[in-house]
Amino acid sequence: MRYYILDTKQESDQCLEECLTAYLQNVTCEQYIKQTTKWADEQQRLTDGKYIVPVCPNLGTFGYTIETSTEDWFDEI
Repeated sequence: MRYYILDTKQESDQCLEECLTAYLQNVTCEQYIKQTTKWADEQQRLTDGKYIVPVCPNLGTFGYTIETSTEDWFDEI
């Protein structure tokens, strides 16, 4: 899966907001829009503590660095 890579919580919060806004622009169901309150949960990768946000196809790169995830980014299940 591809993720935006962010250095700070503030950048992550902004990216999450931009993703939600971009995603909901193409949704027509008012009930769904009212129930959808966030794009994703806040996450940090284990390898370096950077914040990661799943890429939003409706947002594109939007100036963010994008990387494909690897297993070592996440806790073992």
